Amino acid sequence: MERADGDGTRAERSTRNDISGEVAGPAIQAGSIGHLHMTVTGSSSQASSGPEKLAEGAGRPAGTRRWRRGRSAREAMTGAGGGKPRRLVVSAIGVAVLSAIGGALSFQPQVRGLVSGTAPGAVPSATASGPDFAVSVDAVRLDDEGWWAATSGDFRPTSAQSRFLAEPMSTTSEKYDDFLRSTGAVNVGEQTLRLTLTGRRDQQVNVLDVRPVIVRRASPLAGTLFAMGSQAGSATFQVVYDLDRPNPVARKAVGDTDFSEWNSAAGAVKPGPPFFADTTITLRRDEQNVLVLRARTERFHVAFRLKVTYMLGDRRKYRVIDDRGRPFQVTGFSRGPDGEERYGRVFSLQSDYSMCQTVGPDVDAARQCEGD
Repeated sequence: MERADGDGTRAERSTRNDISGEVAGPAIQAGSIGHLHMTVTGSSSQASSGPEKLAEGAGRPAGTRRWRRGRSAREAMTGAGGGKPRRLVVSAIGVAVLSAIGGALSFQPQVRGLVSGTAPGAVPSATASGPDFAVSVDAVRLDDEGWWAATSGDFRPTSAQSRFLAEPMSTTSEKYDDFLRSTGAVNVGEQTLRLTLTGRRDQQVNVLDVRPVIVRRASPLAGTLFAMGSQAGSATFQVVYDLDRPNPVARKAVGDTDFSEWNSAAGAVKPGPPFFADTTITLRRDEQNVLVLRARTERFHVAFRLKVTYMLGDRRKYRVIDDRGRPFQVTGFSRGPDGEERYGRVFSLQSDYSMCQTVGPDVDAARQCEGD
């Protein structure tokens, strides 16, 4: 005869295993709610193997024992003392758990909808991945600025490059831009950039500031100068930076309206009040805004990037813009102690829009340059 001791009979231990989630009999259904995995089982093999024996001293046949008043909660749950009420308790628990799992499974789509931020059946909003706005940057030359450019070292053209520079109208072709780029030449005096900003969020982006971040300042480049003066015309840029100042900020481009005879800068553009003091650039989804900037220096060779400060909702954010991973550059004129321009080699613009070397070694004696 089995004893209902402190560890319980084998049938009791099997029943407790069922309640604790361990598989003690054949599994009839499995469900998953979040990270909680549950397995509901039927009665144990031991509990259903046949009539159970009574504890010592019992006078009633198996399955006829009544519940006694005052039984402990542990006894009520485990059915200590034998009898079929234990099997009924397990079956009732199984039904309750199955009902809970069924309700939880039917609720899962709604929970997923709330986590993703959309109601069931609703179309999800635009993804938050990717940049808040797209940027396209172009170096441009406006009518009021010349094509002055300088290299860091002495540039000696090849025979093919010399022939190209000597061709009439060579400086008006797209090949001239490619030529300057191949020499590593940097704009002298000023660099104009056109930024095209395009919104990429359903939420509006508010641009609060665009200012230079100085990478380095050095003496102006003094290698080879390509001298090509301005063609005259009105300026159309909006923002000007004075890179000779310790902390340059975006300022409005303002025309000098002092046309007195002693003002040689009459009509030229000068820095005005801070541009973003009363201006905010707004970008909605797919909306574009074009900003034309001009950076100036007279005293240094400056390498810089542009830092954009903007708001997305209540968050202040930043973005850095550069020239395909490299900083933008501009250099002042190289001058000697007497204030005169000083370079190792100079190519000057001719009346037929060709270029002719006017200063430095290896001057082509066979070609007469204007101004010699």
